Amino acid sequence: MFAYVGESLDELKSLFIALQSSAREDNIAKKYGLNPVHGDGWGYVIYDGEHLYYYKSVKPIFEEDFPLGLDLKGEFYAIFHARQATDKSTVSARFSHPFMESNDTYIYFFAHNGSVNDGKLRKELNFNGITTDSELAAKYYAKTENMKYLESITLSALNVLILRIRRSDGVAELLYENYYVKDRPDYYDLYLWKGKKGRAVMSSTLKLYGFLDVEQVPKGQLLKL
Repeated sequence: MFAYVGESLDELKSLFIALQSSAREDNIAKKYGLNPVHGDGWGYVIYDGEHLYYYKSVKPIFEEDFPLGLDLKGEFYAIFHARQATDKSTVSARFSHPFMESNDTYIYFFAHNGSVNDGKLRKELNFNGITTDSELAAKYYAKTENMKYLESITLSALNVLILRIRRSDGVAELLYENYYVKDRPDYYDLYLWKGKKGRAVMSSTLKLYGFLDVEQVPKGQLLKL
């Protein structure tokens, strides 16, 4: 997954191509004997203050194309995510990321890699429907903005990208956090990249597909991109 803030569709497309490649073959996952294919759906959100593009698909990202017809003005915000589902029964466009949630003040788009305790979140939210731990985390964050609680119930990683749009005036910001409890830093670390017209935060595998000039982001801090 990656998030981008900037003004360049060319930079966004380069990130998209890197995500396609890493979803097709995650070489870091392969190193640990994990499934190297993130083919259980994908999605994105792109927002420039005047246009909001939101798309989710059950297809693998490497079987689809970069979105066409984007009419973006100036700086824009984007999140792209390719899913590898823990529970294959939830492979559906409904459960592809990013998830959209809201409260009285903000509209949120939330993407997550890793796993958190869905049982505890179901209890906190009094939620009994078919869902995923990531969707529950999105619902909980939109309700409370309490990232520390989500850290406390993390089972593997709480790597999140959040686009937060204020209802009153449409002002947006893109937030991210890198947090994990399993000892696989090269797999779970997030990285920051700075281009000529924008900046991005990305999962570790993307740096192997053309984004080598990156810096590791701090762990356990919710930061603004």
